[in-house]
Amino acid sequence: MEKIHFVTGNAEKIEIAKVVCEQDGIVVEPVTLAVDEIQGEDPEIIVSDKAKRAYIQLEMPLVVSDDTWNIPALNGFPGPYMKSINHWFTPEDFLRLMDGIVDRTVILHQYLAFTDVDVVKVFRNDIPGKIIEETRGYNKKSPNMSVTALDADNGKTIAEVFELGQEAVIERYRRRRDVWHDFVEWYSHSHNS
Repeated sequence: MEKIHFVTGNAEKIEIAKVVCEQDGIVVEPVTLAVDEIQGEDPEIIVSDKAKRAYIQLEMPLVVSDDTWNIPALNGFPGPYMKSINHWFTPEDFLRLMDGIVDRTVILHQYLAFTDVDVVKVFRNDIPGKIIEETRGYNKKSPNMSVTALDADNGKTIAEVFELGQEAVIERYRRRRDVWHDFVEWYSHSHNS
């Protein structure tokens, strides 16, 4: 079996990676590193730089990931700053921000970067959804999850999906297209050629 080092401390991201990769015989080895992340508006530059910085510390092939959230009616807000916004906002703050807005579309842009000594390869996947009009479900860590319903979740908020339990979450990762699927296709092809 192939093994890939995934630099993250995020348990949900580790679970997604394991569910998707292990179906194709790739073992995910989580690695926790303190990696300074540059700030900016271009998510590809952010994730590429993060991968390079992690490689300098680990000195072996690895993967890093980053998510960007885009609310088109708010000119792409919050972009790469959702983690910070979730520290400041409550679910009700998101609802107030969207008050009176007809187009409640939100797009989760997933980015993943693989690097070894010779290459940085960036992958992107977009998952559309909506900011709903009421709070449903609870997620203390990420308040946006109580007001965001991704299209692939059959009308449930992200928080409601997590409330269904581990089996439901794993099934979600198996059936929903994720950036990890793109990585697995590329990695399997590039390492078996």
